[in-house]
Amino acid sequence: MTMMDHSAPRFAVPSTRTIINLAIGGAVGLAIWEVWARVFTKWVLGYPLEPSGLIDAIAQHQFGLSVPYLIREALHYAVGILGYPIAYWIISRFIPRWSLLLDASVFFTFTAGTVFHAMQGGATLGTLVFWIVATGFIATRFINGNERLRDSLAWGTFTWLNALGIMAPIGGLSFYLLGEGGQLSFMSFVGHVIYGAVAAWIFEAREDRAA
Repeated sequence: MTMMDHSAPRFAVPSTRTIINLAIGGAVGLAIWEVWARVFTKWVLGYPLEPSGLIDAIAQHQFGLSVPYLIREALHYAVGILGYPIAYWIISRFIPRWSLLLDASVFFTFTAGTVFHAMQGGATLGTLVFWIVATGFIATRFINGNERLRDSLAWGTFTWLNALGIMAPIGGLSFYLLGEGGQLSFMSFVGHVIYGAVAAWIFEAREDRAA
C-alpha cells in the first residue's frame, strides 16, 4: 500500500473531516505513548518519561517560571493530539520529499550530537550502540517498499528530534539528553517512533477510506 496523493493546493486549510482524522490518529498514538512512557519506561529505568517535565524545564530555564502540573499535562495532550498531527499534515502535504528530509535531519543532528558528546569524553559503549541502532533504523527506509510505513516511521523519528534535539536544549538540558546518560533518550526514541508512526498511519488510512 502506498501513500495517498498529497497534491493538495498550497495554503489550503484542512477540512473538518481531516482535522478529526488527525485528532483520532494523534489520540491513539498518544495513548500508546502513555503506556510506553509511564509503564514500560518506568519498569526498565525506574522512572517514567515525563513530557510535562520538559515543559517545566523550558519555562524555568527561559523565563524563570514554574508551570502548574495540570497546565503542563494539558499542553502535553494538546500537542500530542493536535499539535504534532497538524504539523504532520502541513509538512507531508506541502514539502516535497519531506520524509527523506526529516530522516536526514535526524541522522545528521544525532550523529553530530554523538560525536560532540564523544569529544567531550562522555561517550560509552551504550552511546555507540544507541547510535548504531538509530542509524540502522533510519536506514531501513532504503529497503522499505511500503511507502506509508516508511513515511510514518520518518515522522515518528522527527518527533523525537523535536522533543530532545530542539526542546531539551531550550530547557537547559543536553542535546538529545546524551549528557544525562542516554538511557532516557533511547526510551524516548522508541516511544516517539511508535507515537508518530501510529498517528500518521491511522490518519492516512482514515483519509484513504473517506476518499
